[in-house]
Amino acid sequence: MNETEKKTIDIFRRNLLALLSQEPGISMRRLSQDIHASDSYIQKVLTNKTNPSFDKIDSLGAYFHLQGWELFYDFEDTASDSLAIIQLINTLPPALLPLVREYMQFLLDQYNRVNTL
Repeated sequence: MNETEKKTIDIFRRNLLALLSQEPGISMRRLSQDIHASDSYIQKVLTNKTNPSFDKIDSLGAYFHLQGWELFYDFEDTASDSLAIIQLINTLPPALLPLVREYMQFLLDQYNRVNTL
């Protein structure tokens, strides 16, 4: 496994751990059962004993109401950028917030349109 692959799977594992810790009452066993995997599947993924298959990535994404690719997104790496944007938005006059929301929705719509082509 090369360094990029290792970093990518580490990001996936970190995100999965974060999602599990944010959802009270979800055990690794329950999650494994809910995505139709063996009881120890999540534990094996988290301890680097197996890599998730494409269908399980999709199942895990759906389980947490995400797209599968989002499980590989490095939220920690972009957290400071996101925080800076939020802090900047918080300095705007309240009257501008509907325009910011409208613009952000426009950007999301454009992003979704491009990704469905």
